[in-house]
Amino acid sequence: MDLERGWRGDASEALVAADILRNGYGVAYPHGHEQKYDLITDVEWGLLRVQVKTASDYDKYRYELEISPERCPDCTVDIFAGAIHEEGTAIYVPAHEMGKTQRVNFNPPEEMPSDWHREQANLPGDFSIDEALLKIREVTDSQ
Repeated sequence: MDLERGWRGDASEALVAADILRNGYGVAYPHGHEQKYDLITDVEWGLLRVQVKTASDYDKYRYELEISPERCPDCTVDIFAGAIHEEGTAIYVPAHEMGKTQRVNFNPPEEMPSDWHREQANLPGDFSIDEALLKIREVTDSQ
């Protein structure tokens, strides 16, 4: 999908918000564009700040969420979300686990050549909103 540059960010935020809502969590948009996050999600144990990026495809079934340190030098967020327009879904990475990039493989597991490839694939289920929230909750509870 080739979105015009001016609309890509808005479309990505809408896709992520819809995905969060579809999974049973609340979503709020902060007013204005001065915040260091794009959405707020309301989970049973608190409010979490979400930074949304458009994930890019780097080959047929794989997508990459990239966080550019110079574009986000002081991001204060709990979750990075990558909107994947081609798949109509989003991936989520807890901020404490996010490096510069995260790749996710949408190749169907049955088409992968071996068990090793399936184990190493970074499949979408590993990057669901529920998985990200579990990891954040584990860190929060251990502090």
